[in-house]
Amino acid sequence: MSNNIIEIAAQAMHVTIEDAQKHYKIIDGINAFYFWNPVRGGLAVIVSEEGEKLAATSSLSYEKHLQAFLNGKRN
Repeated sequence: MSNNIIEIAAQAMHVTIEDAQKHYKIIDGINAFYFWNPVRGGLAVIVSEEGEKLAATSSLSYEKHLQAFLNGKRN
């Protein structure tokens, strides 16, 4: 994972780069990463290897967030 991906995630979630590096997982099969902020009301973001992203609030489940990303939604 490149530093650029971590920077995109940190900026989208309004957290430090160090915090973004603590909470992420690889999304198998689509060359993307899922980052989340574990605080109540924290944001989550999916970032592709190409730098495309889709952020969402914690009220959206991981499954729905991923499906929206797979359907082409970006922000």
